[in-house]
Amino acid sequence: MNTFDANTWIGRWPFAFCDAHSARSLKTHLTKHGIARALVSPLDAVLAPEPGPANRALLATTLGVKGLEPVPVINPSLANWFDEVAICASDERVRAVRLLPNYHNYALSAKSVDELIEELGVRGLKLIVQMRLIDDRHEYHGMNLKPVPADDLAALLKRHRGLPVLASGLMRPELLKLAPKFTNLLCDLSFAEWHDTMEHLRAKVSVQQLAFASHTPLLITAAARAKVEASTLTATLKEAVAARNLERWLRS
Repeated sequence: MNTFDANTWIGRWPFAFCDAHSARSLKTHLTKHGIARALVSPLDAVLAPEPGPANRALLATTLGVKGLEPVPVINPSLANWFDEVAICASDERVRAVRLLPNYHNYALSAKSVDELIEELGVRGLKLIVQMRLIDDRHEYHGMNLKPVPADDLAALLKRHRGLPVLASGLMRPELLKLAPKFTNLLCDLSFAEWHDTMEHLRAKVSVQQLAFASHTPLLITAAARAKVEASTLTATLKEAVAARNLERWLRS
């Protein structure tokens, strides 16, 4: 089964003993788990004063690594966000950017987010909103961070009707709340967990709105694969979740 991962990372996460992947080691790891392609962002951009250096390192180190598509992190609360988008957009491999509102201390209601969305539209880039990076119940005690509120994402989708958005890291209740209301929303499955997850979600959400995501290395890659492969979905629906839905979203 062709698999296109919507959510992977390179770099080091300081609060857990997870692999600090380089682009090449991530590619080797994903290949071992049957994942041919992946969107990849830099963990080093999460806690840095600004994400630019980590984005440029991402673009440089993924060159020539087949199957890894770089997704830079943009912080629209900083004055240089426009220039950062321009730098990232100059690389033809970049098809989307990722936002981390809770780590970068801004709300999705900020005027700069709307301005960023307009600029992404001009440049033909897609928007990924990282709702959570870590389950907040397991977050390092000194961080004191909460996930991006689902209502904030709903408000953004209402302001920008029809905007294709990928939400990464939705918990199951959030996914079930948002997806039926916004057919333009694609939801990655990294944090959506339940018994018979795929069957449970399919009963209430269009399969076309679900995308495979492992959240490697912060979550277990094999578990993400099993979530789809061990389900009772037909082969056609499994292939849609595994790759086709994400590719269609990127082209939309």
